[in-house]
Amino acid sequence: MINEQATFTFYQVRNAGFYRAGSKEHAFATLSEILADLNGWAGQKTLKETKTFEADEERYPAYLVDAKNFGDDWVLLLWNEVPSNGQRMPSLSENARYGADPEVVMSPIPEGNIPGFATYFWFIADRNLMATIRLHNKVTAQGTLQKYIQCFLKQSSRHAKSEVFELEDGTHELRITGYMRDIHDDHEERKNYQPRFNTGMLKNPGKHEEIRQKANFISKIERVLELNLSTAPDLAFWQKLLEKLYAGAPQAAADTTKVKYIISPDVGLEEVNEMINQWEQDPSEINDYGFVFRGEPGKVYWLSNSLSRTTYELRIERENDEIVSLQSLLTDLVAKKDIILRGSGL
Repeated sequence: MINEQATFTFYQVRNAGFYRAGSKEHAFATLSEILADLNGWAGQKTLKETKTFEADEERYPAYLVDAKNFGDDWVLLLWNEVPSNGQRMPSLSENARYGADPEVVMSPIPEGNIPGFATYFWFIADRNLMATIRLHNKVTAQGTLQKYIQCFLKQSSRHAKSEVFELEDGTHELRITGYMRDIHDDHEERKNYQPRFNTGMLKNPGKHEEIRQKANFISKIERVLELNLSTAPDLAFWQKLLEKLYAGAPQAAADTTKVKYIISPDVGLEEVNEMINQWEQDPSEINDYGFVFRGEPGKVYWLSNSLSRTTYELRIERENDEIVSLQSLLTDLVAKKDIILRGSGL
């Protein structure tokens, strides 16, 4: 067992389950039921079989390595795929079994291994809360988790009704035709439901209101960006920035890199509101704006100070440099739950 500092950022689970089409009315599937369904679905699958979406322009796929629960407390371990760029990085075998302790291999990446990094999520289902747990990795991939569960609900949930269709070439295709409380109940009335899963950052609005009230006294604005170089937009932005700075040929750093620059302080309340709105729409916890006001040269008012976030030391077991024992993580979270929630202002 070792002690490690963990940073928790809490989110409210706004929607989880199935809703009447075009309505905010929740029909069925609670957060706790969804997590149990996800765990049961992963069952005896291999790592590659737990993928719920393909790579797109925004992000690479994620895979469910394991999930554990104690009552309504759940922890999930996701493996986030990244492109192999020739640098030293961890990887897992695509044939690793769900729930087993996977062997993490460092470069060179063996054939059939998936390069990536681990992220951890804590759900307190009876309060519709979710927290990212940042250990040694800087990226929490909260947006990836949202997409992962949303895609699971859409195509693999036990509430997804599927039928086999014959194509013109004689082959067959399995398609999702709708969603039901019980797909085996022939008497259930068929209605148009939609799967939804999304979260929102828990914030203290008073922190941002203080910045708005001082908008006419700004002397400096700092902008910090944490770029995820495994995504095409961030990588393109990073390489373009290097070119602008005459830093030589385009190149990639590690998985992430941080950029910090100064914005002109000649802004008014309208521009400040735009910055706050932009930040609130960005799911990243690390991208930030910092405001310095006249008369307070040594103090920076960061937008992220409004987040429900805390740092606490956990007593956990490490399987290797990349992955911790999920059971030890869950056990310590349950034991320190009240302290962590109080530290986050919850």
